[in-house]
Amino acid sequence: MGDRDILLPTMTMAYSNPRWYDFISASYNVPFGDLIEDRVETEVFKDGMWAVVGDLERAGLDVISDSRTFAAGNYSDVVVYYFFRLTGLVPYGPNISVPLYSTLHSPTVIGDIARAVPIMPPIAHALTELTDAPLKIQWSAAGTLTGLSADKHYGSDRDRAMAIAAALNEDILETESIEQVKILQLDEWFWPYQFEDWSIDVFNRTVRDVQNARVMVHLCVGNYRGGRGYRPDSTAVPGQGAFDLHARHGESLVYESVIPKVYEANIDILNLQVIEEADYGVLKALQAHPLPDGMDFVAGVIDPKSTYVETPEEVAGRIGRVLDVVPAERVGLTTGCGLKNLPRLTAYQKIRSLADGAQLARDRLGSPASTL
Repeated sequence: MGDRDILLPTMTMAYSNPRWYDFISASYNVPFGDLIEDRVETEVFKDGMWAVVGDLERAGLDVISDSRTFAAGNYSDVVVYYFFRLTGLVPYGPNISVPLYSTLHSPTVIGDIARAVPIMPPIAHALTELTDAPLKIQWSAAGTLTGLSADKHYGSDRDRAMAIAAALNEDILETESIEQVKILQLDEWFWPYQFEDWSIDVFNRTVRDVQNARVMVHLCVGNYRGGRGYRPDSTAVPGQGAFDLHARHGESLVYESVIPKVYEANIDILNLQVIEEADYGVLKALQAHPLPDGMDFVAGVIDPKSTYVETPEEVAGRIGRVLDVVPAERVGLTTGCGLKNLPRLTAYQKIRSLADGAQLARDRLGSPASTL
């Protein structure tokens, strides 16, 4: 899976922040562009990130993620962080129509979209000061940001999406110039809800000219409030939550309709949560639509929507199910989605089980211990 000598490499998505960090930094807009040394905002952010990196390394993960430490005190910052660093948007608009996110509001585009300040390069540079491990840096992708925004400027969703893609591309190319960055993760969790005829073109514009790192697309239904996604129906009233599992009757989300389409995108790694469905429907979809040659698979084998901590043996069993479908040399391992909704102790125990379960799987394969 790229520049590494390791079987079943482990990594995480977003990770729980220290509570002190959320309490202190929620009132700051950090980082906003390049970090300015000797400011309290920078010190708080770096100390918080140092704590998170320490957890990931103590747990035994092979790849260190930016973990979206910047999202402090408000889960919606996982998305709006990117909006606030682009030109042409105001931070208000209608409720989002996707049921899981219907209590959030859409930022509104009122002018030309461009990158206002560096978004992820300052964070990637800061991470190189904290660890020597390979880095994975992630963005909410252009399709998702388009679906979560309103528009009073562009003539079509496609035009708005292309403008967002160009802005993200500038940020991605600057980030991948950092040698330690090995994986560029784009989260397209809007695709299972609504896949457009322009989705692939917009994604490919986002990653145009990437040469030094591998592009990974993360497909999921989202993780706001720890809920599970479903398609809009008569129970989905924007602004009113739509969390009543007994009342809803909309179609549950599946990935099989998206998986063959995503193969058309310029990606190196496909990432899916294999335990989203009890019958491992994702693996059935991969059997029906095998990965193209040259594309690897990162499997989400830890449930981010439950406080139950999987045992290493359970994790190894899930890995075994994945290896029945995808060869071990093409498989990486991660959490199903971000862990920000979980207490930090629970999140740490889960990633420790991920690392220990991966080592059990390696042992069963007769491979040497994990080395980088």
